[in-house]
Amino acid sequence: MSFLPQSTMIGAQPDLHRGSSPLVTMRLLRALAEVADAHGWIAFAAISLVCGWSRLSGFASRHLGHDELYTFYIAQAPTLKQLLVLTRTVDLHPPLSYLLVRTSFALFGVSSWSCRLPSVLAFLFTGVLVFWLTKRILSPLYGIVGILFLWCATFAYQAEEARPYSLMLFFTTLMLASWYQATAVDNLSVIPSDRRLALLTLTIGGVGLLLSHVLAVLPYAAFFAAELVRLSIRRKSDWALWIALSVPAISGLTYLPLIHTRSGVLFADDYHATPVRIFNSYWEPLRFVAIPLMLVVLVVCLWPVWHKPASQGQSQRTPSLPPPATLQPFGFLFLCFSLVPLAIGIVFAHTGTAFFDRYGTVFIIPIVFVPVLVLGFGTQRNQIAGVTVAIALSAVFFFNSSGKSWMIEQLGNFAPPRVARYVLNALALPALITEPMRPRVPPYLQQALENAPDVSDLDTIETDLPLVANTGLTFLEIDQQGDAKLTKRLYLLDDKRAAAAIAHDTVFKDYDRLKESFPIRGKVEPYCAFISEHPRFLAIGAYNHPQGWLLKKLDMDGADLRIIGSYHGVSEEAQLYEVTISKTACPAQP
Repeated sequence: MSFLPQSTMIGAQPDLHRGSSPLVTMRLLRALAEVADAHGWIAFAAISLVCGWSRLSGFASRHLGHDELYTFYIAQAPTLKQLLVLTRTVDLHPPLSYLLVRTSFALFGVSSWSCRLPSVLAFLFTGVLVFWLTKRILSPLYGIVGILFLWCATFAYQAEEARPYSLMLFFTTLMLASWYQATAVDNLSVIPSDRRLALLTLTIGGVGLLLSHVLAVLPYAAFFAAELVRLSIRRKSDWALWIALSVPAISGLTYLPLIHTRSGVLFADDYHATPVRIFNSYWEPLRFVAIPLMLVVLVVCLWPVWHKPASQGQSQRTPSLPPPATLQPFGFLFLCFSLVPLAIGIVFAHTGTAFFDRYGTVFIIPIVFVPVLVLGFGTQRNQIAGVTVAIALSAVFFFNSSGKSWMIEQLGNFAPPRVARYVLNALALPALITEPMRPRVPPYLQQALENAPDVSDLDTIETDLPLVANTGLTFLEIDQQGDAKLTKRLYLLDDKRAAAAIAHDTVFKDYDRLKESFPIRGKVEPYCAFISEHPRFLAIGAYNHPQGWLLKKLDMDGADLRIIGSYHGVSEEAQLYEVTISKTACPAQP
């Protein structure tokens, strides 16, 4: 009996094990692709369930934030007429999102989760449209790639906010899918009833889009621009489509009172549209999908080297790819969506209006579709390429959500901190440009801040003293969360001149009027009137919050500020201050 290796004993017989791993891997990848293509909607449902559970499972239990509370209270207005008045005078948004939340309240009762339900459903239905449209253009497998790009993008974290941004994303995607279906008549055989349905849903999508957010006028206008490109290609007007696009424009009349009311508000300098903030509105959603995007580019660039005949490299069951003429206006539309954050930033920089990433929500649409289309067309819809990118996206999603803590713990066991940081940064690239950070507190309070204990229950701290919120953000959240004992001593102070001079922000200037519309239990009082009656009180908030003027004003007026704890129960970073101030610090009012 020989002890030589088996491979040397039987020289004439090929080694069945050597080199078999790549073959097995390819077979496994192809098997996954075949399952996705054969059972696309089942795969879509499974991925949506897993991703939704990971990203959206907390929407039912998390406290409503300040802006969400506006939605919460307006949706509960006693009458529809009062609801419409509040949308024109208080929150300054078109009425659709409040009407949907009101319907949710009627069906499921008033709660934080029913308040967020319309936004969550809008995001989930956006996923349905993404999958359907990508599947129609390419294949079910590439529809799975598209839905994974959607879940990996940062907007998935905002999808559970009870605000109109999910609705804006959904209706824009609905218009996109309807417009593509309606224009497919140029190159494909389309059943007339399908086209009529597409034109109807295009109009519905336009109405819903314009009634969701004032800034929705930009993605809405993008469809007109894309239709002009289509007109230049066809040399013939599609009057039915122009009518379907134009009918929703009547909804824009709801914007007139909103623009008039908004014009008198000052916004903190930190929220103004600067080149850095505009750049980050693009970089933030891209940095979480950087690895899959680079993989797509790599695969497409190397595809000519790997290319195989269709009979060997891909399934023949999927339909032929749409002609390029169909996709030229489509691509131009994506370009317009990509320019929306820039356009908003330029306008808001000119008007001094606050600029936030969420205003450019529709930029998510090209992030989702463009890489998938590039991969699909660049590889002739190759199954191995599609399933490889899908696996990469799944890994990125896992490690940037539920698996992040696990990965941090595991990396710490076998890699030094610097290496672990590089690995984590590869999964979600760091911000390239950041605004200069101001110190959290003045130097004389720094030591107290470092030693401040955590406070979990405000009811147990100096219960005989008034509690004053630094901003309307904290005031409204504590007012909604707190019990009657806490809200009885809760205050928000008003000094429009100090707010404009110190914070350059007057967003919270009309909270005394807000009490007339919302069931607010706390009190709103003028600054000087309050300190003349309460020389000692508690203040809660962040000293250097961009919209906070109170703590700085107290400091300027010679008050003694002492940090006694840190509170984490509100959106604003908050420290608890014990304040002592002389009654003479504020001039007597005539």
